[in-house]
Amino acid sequence: MNRDLGMPRSDLIDLLSSTVGAMVARRIDEAHDYASATAGVREQVKDSVKKMLALVQAMNRDQLELCDPELNRFFRMIPFSEAIPVVIEIEYKWPHHIETLDEVKQRLDLIRKGGEYAVMFSDEKILPALAGMHEITRRQ
Repeated sequence: MNRDLGMPRSDLIDLLSSTVGAMVARRIDEAHDYASATAGVREQVKDSVKKMLALVQAMNRDQLELCDPELNRFFRMIPFSEAIPVVIEIEYKWPHHIETLDEVKQRLDLIRKGGEYAVMFSDEKILPALAGMHEITRRQ
């Protein structure tokens, strides 16, 4: 990792790797009807992701920047839930660069929003509110 490019954002990587990130990514994919894809199509998608991941791992920063149009096309065509490993690899290789890819930025915004809702409605937030409501109703 090149230190002068900044540190990868562990919070973004953790969110993308989390159950919430996977759930939101699958919801994004529903718009493209990926759930009904045949096994053959799914296998082709997984192979494409493996190839792109290998390409990104082999690239340096300049090569990565030069292929932004191709990366946008890749992310437009591949279901986001399958493309997350490529997003994470780009974040490791060049922190924050993934935000410059329009196709990814839109999806990351949705995943971040899903993460915010997950925190808002987490057990740590809801249980005290429910306990307080229970106490109020018990007193009435």
